[in-house]
Amino acid sequence: MSIPSGVAVIAISNGSPPSIPNPVNALSAHVRQYLQTAIVNALRDPSILAIVLVGRPDGKGVFSAGADIKEFSGNSGGSVTTSEPGGIPTLNDLAHLMEGSSKPIIAALTGACLGGGMELALAAQYRVADKSLKYGLPEVKIGLIPGAGGTQRLPRLCGVRYALDVIVRGRINCSSAEGMKCGFLDGVAKNDETVVDCAMRWASWAAKLPPITLESRRLCNRSVPNDAEGMQNEDMCDFALQSCPPKRAGGESARATVEAIRASFEVPSFTEGMEVEKNVFNDLLYHSLQGRAYRHIFFAERSSSSGKRKSTNPLAKGKGTIGVIGAGTMGRGIAISFLKAGYGPVILLDVNAKGLEAGVKYIQQTLQIDAKKGRLSPSKLKAALACLQSSTALSALANCDLVVEAVFENLGVKRDIFSKLDSIVKKEDALLLSNTSTLDVDAISSSLSPQRRQFCAGMHFFSPAHIMKLVEVVRGKDTSADTLETIRAVTKLIRKIPIVVGNCDGFVGNRMMHPYTTESTLTLVGHGGGEAGLTISDVDSAIGPKYFGMALGPFQVSDVAGNDIGYNIRREKGILRDPKTGQVGKNRSPGMRYTEIADEMVEKMGRLGQKVQKGWYNYDPKIGKGRKPLPSTEMQQLLDKYSKDSPSRGTKLEKDEIVQRVLFPLVNEGFKILEEGIASDPSDIDIIYLYGYGWPAYRGGPMFWADNEVGLPIVLNKLEELHTMHPGSEYFRPSELLRDCVKKGLGVQEYFRQSKTDATKSRL
Repeated sequence: MSIPSGVAVIAISNGSPPSIPNPVNALSAHVRQYLQTAIVNALRDPSILAIVLVGRPDGKGVFSAGADIKEFSGNSGGSVTTSEPGGIPTLNDLAHLMEGSSKPIIAALTGACLGGGMELALAAQYRVADKSLKYGLPEVKIGLIPGAGGTQRLPRLCGVRYALDVIVRGRINCSSAEGMKCGFLDGVAKNDETVVDCAMRWASWAAKLPPITLESRRLCNRSVPNDAEGMQNEDMCDFALQSCPPKRAGGESARATVEAIRASFEVPSFTEGMEVEKNVFNDLLYHSLQGRAYRHIFFAERSSSSGKRKSTNPLAKGKGTIGVIGAGTMGRGIAISFLKAGYGPVILLDVNAKGLEAGVKYIQQTLQIDAKKGRLSPSKLKAALACLQSSTALSALANCDLVVEAVFENLGVKRDIFSKLDSIVKKEDALLLSNTSTLDVDAISSSLSPQRRQFCAGMHFFSPAHIMKLVEVVRGKDTSADTLETIRAVTKLIRKIPIVVGNCDGFVGNRMMHPYTTESTLTLVGHGGGEAGLTISDVDSAIGPKYFGMALGPFQVSDVAGNDIGYNIRREKGILRDPKTGQVGKNRSPGMRYTEIADEMVEKMGRLGQKVQKGWYNYDPKIGKGRKPLPSTEMQQLLDKYSKDSPSRGTKLEKDEIVQRVLFPLVNEGFKILEEGIASDPSDIDIIYLYGYGWPAYRGGPMFWADNEVGLPIVLNKLEELHTMHPGSEYFRPSELLRDCVKKGLGVQEYFRQSKTDATKSRL
């Protein structure tokens, strides 16, 4: 690549100090200051006739993934809209500098061009790219709007319809072909040239144009065009609002984005439109709790999935033979995840030949459907299908590098499998993992020879495993650090989010679900203490998407998962009544609040959930593909039977009371989990509930919600009230950590940050 005389090439990557890694060319303070200086120097140099802005000097990799989001936690307006001390420019300052340039600026776009990076590209006079480009304005996903002109320049360049599609949806997958079609791009590099070579051609040509042409390329001088399909811009904005979530249900930033785009054609000038954008951006940044929740999730996800060291195991590079034991729902999904990630061979094993055949067929069909929908390339489909193997014999797993056991929740069965794997699997350092959702990983590991136990852990997928993003990586007492890091790396390669948790009954997610589901059931029967019996839909509607915001209410979740799962867990725990003898399980204490309604509906009525078309609700295969919950007269009669002696029969809890009643015990259990070190940080719990249990993202997770939306003193006071009312429910007893946080006036996240800071200081 030769640089013609008169053209200055400015690389964003050159603005980061070598000591600060910046693989995505985030537009941090260092980078912004460098860009401002470089552009100003080029404008002052009479020998420079045009400027090319590129991500890296060689034109490869990322252009810029946008603003440095860590700066959004300060008071600088995220370094987008509000000037900083020391002469450091904001993104808006840079955009205005570029747009007002007296010399043509050509943005050479490669890889990711997102957020603030795209806004800088919009401020350039010309934009060219190669085929690797993926651009977009995803700020809505962190509770903000584009704040450096994105809502004003994109409508002027590509029209309101396109701006709404890209910005309101927070798209990040816009391609170079799309960019040429909509007018975002002016050119694409030819097959025999780099993007920098392409930009040089454009720069040499643009440098010869008269000043009037440059003036016309400044988007601030343009008005928003009419829609090519004849729809009014105002009507398109109104229509977009109809598709946004309600403001109270996570729609603040999406709705604000529409209003900012509306300003691009409603207010008299570009300057006034920019002022609207700035005010909306700052209002969201400083005053929106939903925005804080979204950004909390953004940081929590990246913190939880980043390991302290890199694994050198070949599995961490996507290489190795994988075994999956169990061809049921979980095993099938796990196998699909490994196949799509390129591992192979992947051996699906089940002792039931018919079940195995059904599992293989399901996997093949799912992969083919993904290919038809463009989620899997033809070559990857072919490779995945070729890598799928099956067997009914454990001996087929002899050469595996990693085995995931995914049979039903029975400790004896799992221990037997691991005992056999101990002698069958040849590689001494092969990872032997269990997909158990509640059982003791150490008890499973004890079936292995002592030298193998360091390679054993839990790898708890969530159903359906090939779709759900979460994996709880369960640390046993003998699990080595290298094993954990390898599992973490593998989990990320199969496009999941790994959260390392400690070993206890139910780990984090399901342990917290126990008080939630237990209390939800007890509210149905008015079990003592003055509360009333509620209908199943009363509870689900209070917790579900239309009120609190969970993806499904507790009874809908149980029907989807299968009510027999909870039943089997209660049997394993020894709290069920023996259906033959009538004797109560040895672990159900005399004072325990308990109702047998869920046991009876499984044992005597066979209401296992959607899979048999009846559970807490009825399901008709002709209605909603058999997934729509329908009221059940049979279940209402059962409820009436159990609630007839309720002292408060005839009155009902309000929705907010239901939310507190079933979610405060869940939060309280989260505090106890943190106390015991089962979870290492409150944000890990939030990620588990966001991706594993359908917690609404705009509420930030249960610990964030308790901290920021409810307030810990309110949680503590209500739990104390409920524990006094119901001493037989231990989950109402307030956590000591919760008491300590309230006593010190700290939120739980702040408490943990302070504890880590104090620990660091003590080591120095």
